[in-house]
Amino acid sequence: MCPRRRRGTNAAAFGLVALCVCVSPAFAASGPQDMSGSALENNAPVAATAIDLALTDAIALAMRNNRRLVNGRLARAMQRFALVVAEDEFKPDFNIGAFKQIETEERGWARDGHGATVGATLRLPTGARIDLVNAVSAGGIGAEGYASALTLRFTQPWLRGGGIRVNTAPVRIARAAERIDALLFERAIGDVATSVVVAYRNLLQAQRRVGISARSLQRARELLATNRSLIQAGRMAELEIVQAEADVAERELVLVGAENRLDGARLALIDILDVDTDTAIQPTETLNVDGAHSAGALRMAEHCTTAEQPQSASPAGPAGNCQAAPAPMAALALDNRPEYQAALLRVQNAEAELLVARNDRLWDLSTTVSMDVDGNAGSFGTAFDDSFGLVPHGDLRVALRLDVPIGQFAARQRYVNARASLGRTRTDLAELRQAIDIDVRNAVRDVDARRRQVALAARAGELAERKLDAERQKLNLGLTTNFRMIQFEDDLVRAQNSELEATIAYLNALASLDQTLGTTLQTWGLEVERVERLGDAALETAPWELGP
Repeated sequence: MCPRRRRGTNAAAFGLVALCVCVSPAFAASGPQDMSGSALENNAPVAATAIDLALTDAIALAMRNNRRLVNGRLARAMQRFALVVAEDEFKPDFNIGAFKQIETEERGWARDGHGATVGATLRLPTGARIDLVNAVSAGGIGAEGYASALTLRFTQPWLRGGGIRVNTAPVRIARAAERIDALLFERAIGDVATSVVVAYRNLLQAQRRVGISARSLQRARELLATNRSLIQAGRMAELEIVQAEADVAERELVLVGAENRLDGARLALIDILDVDTDTAIQPTETLNVDGAHSAGALRMAEHCTTAEQPQSASPAGPAGNCQAAPAPMAALALDNRPEYQAALLRVQNAEAELLVARNDRLWDLSTTVSMDVDGNAGSFGTAFDDSFGLVPHGDLRVALRLDVPIGQFAARQRYVNARASLGRTRTDLAELRQAIDIDVRNAVRDVDARRRQVALAARAGELAERKLDAERQKLNLGLTTNFRMIQFEDDLVRAQNSELEATIAYLNALASLDQTLGTTLQTWGLEVERVERLGDAALETAPWELGP
């Protein structure tokens, strides 16, 4: 049996959901689920076989199966390797080679040569470059022994291409880019989690609507039975029953529509979870406003001011009965929102790219120190060793070179583009900061308003039910008509649907608040590194473990 789990817990969630969707025995639908005395009991008919699925398990299942995250994990593997390549910039590169050459003269073959080369290149953060090449060759026809030639060259630019900040800029840009990609993947995790929450609660709402419609149909049938009893007793005209029969037919039509929307909501959730479309999902969550879990709402309660509404007008939800101050909430969002942190990094990258573009317009002034060593030996190994042994006796050359660019419109264009790009990224950052501030204010206000609407809708539903009960008693005494009974029944259905919509809207407002504050991952106990590791089994080897 698939176990049920409490809200806010995340232990063994990723292993649990695999069992929930792969288990072969089907589970019978459970009984009604109460809402602490609310009118939203779940008497909706469900499939004969269904898989119980808690909201936390649905989120964990989406973390593993959702194709957007699957592609994101594959992209993260490439992005991490791109950073490995960028950070390899200042590590030495080695190469070895071999050659064979044949020289001819008018009378035929004159010389048959072969040999090997060993080389190394090292770039320094100052922009300097060190090259070392050692070549050992042997002449075949008419030649004896081996000749060695070692070349050592050191080049240091002083203007263009010189300086630690300029030469380390590509590495800094690559690190920031990899961090941006990680933040975007974190945002994708939060977006998928939020979409699961909304789709799951839409399924709950559709299920409860079926329950409301089914109970309304049952009451309509009871009214029809009461009419028949009154007609048989001679206390009601026979024509009066037509209205009750029409009401039964109308409510049967509404029930069919509600069941259709229920299956649509199930398929919408399945589409996000990326499971088999024939999976029958039985949500196990209760629509309990007082027990709603939201890290953003808890932080909202920490920054609340004095209550503006009396306690009786608002349920004791996770945000309490207060109005949160917008300034600290906006600061929290700026610290947590991945897209804002990514925007800050983009500004840093734009500044680094402008630095490189400005450096590319400078004159090219460089110093080159080189040494060539030539020697001969009777064997390949001796010739190779002698090349390094003769370094103190080699020819040393020092050169100072200056190149002055004339025109160079391409370099100027790169500079203009980099400067404009920096201006755009700074403008985008300011715009995003203002948008986040507005989003936070709207989200905080929406949570507060939705919380009060839940209390008012629950009160309206209770009164509508009491009104219908009173009218039913009057009908049994012959003091009212079918028209008023049907009218009051419509009022009760509307009140129950309004309470359901207010509850779902409040819970979704909490999810939107989490998304706005960047606390979605905290609410559901999600870790970016853990979600990334879920895709390790899909990759047989990491990119840097692959051969050429």
